[in-house]
Amino acid sequence: MQQLRTRATPKAYNPGLLPALRFEPVIHLINGDIVNLIAETPKRYEERASFGTTGLIAERISPALWLAHQVEAAARLAHEEVATARPIIVAAPIAAMMHPDTPMACDAAAARSHICPQEICIEVEDASLAQSRTDISNSIKALRSKGFRVGINATKSWCTPMDTGLRLMLDSARIDAKELWTSDDLAGRVEAAVACGMAIIAENVNYRDGEDLAEFGIELGLRPRTDA
Repeated sequence: MQQLRTRATPKAYNPGLLPALRFEPVIHLINGDIVNLIAETPKRYEERASFGTTGLIAERISPALWLAHQVEAAARLAHEEVATARPIIVAAPIAAMMHPDTPMACDAAAARSHICPQEICIEVEDASLAQSRTDISNSIKALRSKGFRVGINATKSWCTPMDTGLRLMLDSARIDAKELWTSDDLAGRVEAAVACGMAIIAENVNYRDGEDLAEFGIELGLRPRTDA
């Protein structure tokens, strides 16, 4: 794995009209290895709007196609940067998660960019999963049937029901480490998720917290801070 020593300014990849992608590395808090990559854009899908002659109008790209472009852009940027850490985490709006064309569109995007679907983790906001349990399960199963991993971003909330069935379908969860020290509920959810094999990525974390977080089963951090 790549060792975290110095960090160059990341490149950006911009396919056409979509906002440029940049990678943020997910770091192993004990040994400093780059383990995963998070593909970040300056705008979310819901924020993509423009003004026309009749006022505010939404962009005409479907959420399934938007997410497919994100997958393809992330794969091509990884190739350009020779970035080998996997999986690459790509944020998805709930509209894309629930769209029936999303699995096929993302699978085609992965094929075009010569990346295996298993190398991509589709991440949705925790609050987005407050939908019908059956609909959510079917959407996750459809993506996983194509080989994609699925994760949740629980940095703002973690309301997703963590029964065993759903935990086994999710690969990762992103949390705010500041909340971990004060919330028994979050600590319990993390413990249950780790027991089912989910990877937990901590934000707002210091390198010095690595050993304490390891007691919860948390080994990964996004933008960990040094003590200096």
